[in-house]
Amino acid sequence: MGGWSLMKKYDLLRSGERIIRVLEVQVDRVLVIDCIKRTMPVWVNTAELQSYSECTTSEMSEVTGVVPVGVDDLDADQRKTMYERYTTIAPVLSFVADDRMRSQLICSAAEEYGVSKATVRSYLCLYLAYMDVTVLASRRREDKRDLTQDEKNMRWALNKFFYTTKKQSLRTV
Repeated sequence: MGGWSLMKKYDLLRSGERIIRVLEVQVDRVLVIDCIKRTMPVWVNTAELQSYSECTTSEMSEVTGVVPVGVDDLDADQRKTMYERYTTIAPVLSFVADDRMRSQLICSAAEEYGVSKATVRSYLCLYLAYMDVTVLASRRREDKRDLTQDEKNMRWALNKFFYTTKKQSLRTV
């Protein structure tokens, strides 16, 4: 990526298996987040990024297995979770480049919303890696395996004897 003056905020860069997102650009250093490990953002010297080339969002999704979806594709519960999680990290976003302020805001967000600091950091890193609020939505569980014979027998027995019009207790069944 010849001219480093082209590097701008929110660019995705890749070197081998490592994918980073640029969060802040200064003269000699850049604030980046590792989009694979999703660890807290760090400042690196601009020179350290010489081996990196541009990366697309679809390339990153391929590597991480996380594909952001449209807000319209989320159900009401997922949307609610997404907005709650975003509200938790929103105050921190303006101060991502300031380590001390970021830490203080993470602490106060954790207290205010009754979650751990690790949870707030996790939401923050996830959001910063993708720059897409929909990644904060809870994932739908897709459990499509077949039931075992025991599970089928149990389900049959419950349906036949327990879930009846008589509404018996398990003791009387």
